[in-house]
Amino acid sequence: MKSTAIIAAVATALLAVSTKAAPLVWSDCSTGPTQVTDATFKMDGEWSCLGEKVCGTLTGNFTSPLIEGSQLSVEVRYLGRLTGSYRGDLCAILKESGYNCPIPAGPKTLHACINYNATVPNINTVATVQARNGDGYTLFCQKTPAVMNKNCTLTPNP
Repeated sequence: MKSTAIIAAVATALLAVSTKAAPLVWSDCSTGPTQVTDATFKMDGEWSCLGEKVCGTLTGNFTSPLIEGSQLSVEVRYLGRLTGSYRGDLCAILKESGYNCPIPAGPKTLHACINYNATVPNINTVATVQARNGDGYTLFCQKTPAVMNKNCTLTPNP
């Protein structure tokens, strides 16, 4: 009986990983004022597999210039527990995509990619993307309540 339950659990996990993901729906998660009003965030396609780049686009009105010292953070939580995170210099990330800090205030659409090298469980997951400007104020905060992996190949443990 135990082996049947284990086989069923493994089959369910494999099916979940191989299922095509629905588009992610992002929403504002800021708890106070932000320096990017009417911020919208969208990922390019689906969440990446381990070792692939994660790319996204931020659109909104910057009420202050984006300056050196700004930070980007990505957190993934499974059933409330932190399962993966990324922290990086936002100006350095944007420079790789052709932007140079300071970025003046005003309406903007910025696109950039990061190497997110952590696994993302495919159910009951919340991903949060947040940025703080170099002056310490929140630029934006966006989250999605259900992150689904795209078709990633599972590698068995030896």
